[in-house]
Amino acid sequence: MTLSVKDGNTRKHLHNNANEMQYIVEGTGTIWLGDKEVQVKPGDLLVIPKGTPHGGTKPDGRTFKVIAIKTPPQAPDDTKLLD
Repeated sequence: MTLSVKDGNTRKHLHNNANEMQYIVEGTGTIWLGDKEVQVKPGDLLVIPKGTPHGGTKPDGRTFKVIAIKTPPQAPDDTKLLD
């Protein structure tokens, strides 16, 4: 697996080969997931299958931190930006 802690906004993107789980640690906001926007808060867990567009976090004016877990381990070239 690949593990990272993200802080702040993330551009819309997808991973062709890695599934991703995001655990919301701090802050509230809106995440773009597939073709919809999802409200998130601390304690929420998002499961993002490979190939699913996601990102575009809109924090509600505060720090926004997420733990992202990707499996299988994400290759350096497995991020396709969509913006």
